[in-house]
Amino acid sequence: MKRNLLIIATMDTKGREADFIKACAIEQGVDTLLMDIGTLGESSVKPDITSYEVARVGGYNLDEIKLKKDRSTAVKAIEEGGARLAEWLFKEGKIDGVIGMGGGTGTGIVSFIMRRLPFGFPKFIISTVASRDIREYIRTKDIVIFHSVADLLGFNDFIRKILRQATSAICGMMKEGFEIKSSKPMVAVTAYGVSSACALNAEPFLEKKGYEMIGFHANGIGGMAMEEMIAQGMIAGVLDFTPHEIADNMFGGYCRGIGPERFETAGKMGIPLVFAPGGLDNAVFSPFYPMPDILKGRRIYTHDIRFCVRMEKDEMLMFVRIIGEKLNRYRSPVYVLIPKKGWSEADREGMELYDPAVNKVFVDELRRILRYDIPVEEMDCHISDKRFAERAVDILDKMIKGP
Repeated sequence: MKRNLLIIATMDTKGREADFIKACAIEQGVDTLLMDIGTLGESSVKPDITSYEVARVGGYNLDEIKLKKDRSTAVKAIEEGGARLAEWLFKEGKIDGVIGMGGGTGTGIVSFIMRRLPFGFPKFIISTVASRDIREYIRTKDIVIFHSVADLLGFNDFIRKILRQATSAICGMMKEGFEIKSSKPMVAVTAYGVSSACALNAEPFLEKKGYEMIGFHANGIGGMAMEEMIAQGMIAGVLDFTPHEIADNMFGGYCRGIGPERFETAGKMGIPLVFAPGGLDNAVFSPFYPMPDILKGRRIYTHDIRFCVRMEKDEMLMFVRIIGEKLNRYRSPVYVLIPKKGWSEADREGMELYDPAVNKVFVDELRRILRYDIPVEEMDCHISDKRFAERAVDILDKMIKGP
């Protein structure tokens, strides 16, 4: 059975390039569907889905928007309509991959549409802005962004080479398929630099019990990607060892970027959770993520060009309210496991940020505000000790398998 490639482009300015990609895909035995996301003029090639149809699916009238010359509304109309169409095409089995192209605006629209599609589904963007900070385009999704190097204006041998390579890449991805099949249930584990040993320790214990570990870098985006993967039904249980993102999100640190869904999806989906306060002892800053004045004068641990700043009693009380409120809403089994001898490599006896008294503020307040049926267990060890990871895995395994 032939595979189908969705090609997304502003056909008024990139129609020639889209048509070339179509020809390249057909050469490789792939059928195509052209979606026009142009808002300026008429298409230079005939699309299968016009920009007017795209906007209409989003609940907008593109003719009216063009008369008003309202560019921002036009972009919003195309984004919303395009995302709904792509999602429908996927659910109906009408597409097996998607490729798009553009500059700043085009990349923004195309990535918005692609983010509606599930993990594993082939997504590829040819972009003039791929050499810049692309975090806002990618966010949590598995999108490939390929730098076009030259602008997509002139049509020449170099650009044609780039387009051929990109088409070959997406067609190759489509051959692999998009279904993620696992012979073993997956357990999600969060980690980041100064507390990653806990996750590494957990993997062999998980393997012995018949699970595969999938790790998420708790850098803001990583934590949110885990939430989305839980929502997609791919995760059997969660070892959330590293809620550190709360600290960075609060103070604009390196691992900022979490949304309101963080620490909530497992509870909504009925997925068992073991929670530990890994990394809550510090917030991380760098020359690119400067420390706010309010934290100046605090204890500091130098990691690389980044540095960890000690969180004190006031912050612990703020963190515990966020965590406590979220855990209290869980409908699934949840268990809190606390290492008494430190929550990161910087928070270890003899290290710069070690302060069990401050950590105890969090623990005592958490015990006070949590529901009576949520266990809080303290262990006389550091979070990086193997017995901590072993205990966490044992608890999670029992919750997953049930009584």
